[in-house]
Amino acid sequence: MGIEVRGRHTLADFLNDTFALVPRIWKRALPVSAVVLLPGAAIWAAAVASLAGFVSKVSEKGESFGKDPSGILASFGPFLWLCGLASACLFLGSSFQKAYVCAEANAAIEGRKPPFRKLLLGVARRPFLRVTVQDAAIAALETALALIAALAVFLPFLIGMIGELAEIGKKDGPGFGFVALFILLYLVAILAAAAAIWWLRVKTAVCAPASVCEGVNALAGMGRSVDLVRGRGWRVFGEMFVVSLVISFGLGILTGPVTFAVILPGYFSILKESIAGAEPSPASIAAFLSSLSWAMGVAMLISGIVEGCLWPSFLSLLHADLRARAGETRGFDGRRGVLGGRVLRGSRRRRLVELDA
Repeated sequence: MGIEVRGRHTLADFLNDTFALVPRIWKRALPVSAVVLLPGAAIWAAAVASLAGFVSKVSEKGESFGKDPSGILASFGPFLWLCGLASACLFLGSSFQKAYVCAEANAAIEGRKPPFRKLLLGVARRPFLRVTVQDAAIAALETALALIAALAVFLPFLIGMIGELAEIGKKDGPGFGFVALFILLYLVAILAAAAAIWWLRVKTAVCAPASVCEGVNALAGMGRSVDLVRGRGWRVFGEMFVVSLVISFGLGILTGPVTFAVILPGYFSILKESIAGAEPSPASIAAFLSSLSWAMGVAMLISGIVEGCLWPSFLSLLHADLRARAGETRGFDGRRGVLGGRVLRGSRRRRLVELDA
């Protein structure tokens, strides 16, 4: 039996069904998530650990920094390169994880369990590429919208107050009211940027499940999400916001003790020297960075696995709920979908994919 797709999912239904889905898919989703996220987490940990060489270089040649800054800054290069590589690996890994969990969750919702090899190979083809393109496009759009929203708040103020800004720091410069206004506008700009990001996230909430489960391309999946969310934006926002808070709170409880336990050895090495009244030595700083790298790597891996299983499961449920609210009924038309399932069509002739058992 699958998860019941209700005509009117409440927030409690989403929370219950999201956490009910995980026990059904974790035996296959957990190892897949660990495999695709482990390289990025390990490289990120290595990037943090590489800072020990930079610290040692600065401590050895700190006095000659002004004479030969390039020689010291060169030791910072491995950190930057490893950070870039880790970010790319984590991005690709999380996109594959999202595509796989969406396919697995959709099968569980329908009460099906397709063969693992068939599902994995099916996701590794077009669905993975589609979700990757969507994630990259949404990230770029979020950055652009946040910048535009912040500038829309700040730019008129900056243009109109150029004279006052030039007088800051002078004896007869602008007073407290000007500074308070500047701080207020800064806070409003942050809120405007956050609102723009959330607006885009709500509109594209179910683009990944749409591309994976319905067999549409990346752009069509984003358009499909906009179409399904239309007229239900505030409800979708409330559900997404609450579920994200619950997941974040749970992750904090889960990863906090683990991170603290892993980072303790390095922290004690610095604390011991500080209690003795000495400056932290390069060796103790290196030990701390080593512990920090392990802590960050473990926390990143745990967070990625847990959130990467829960969030796409919720989005798959949301996708099913929005289809039900749109009045879509299913009927076979005999063709085949991208994951080897039958393509279905609804009352609006939407193509849906049902995985073979």
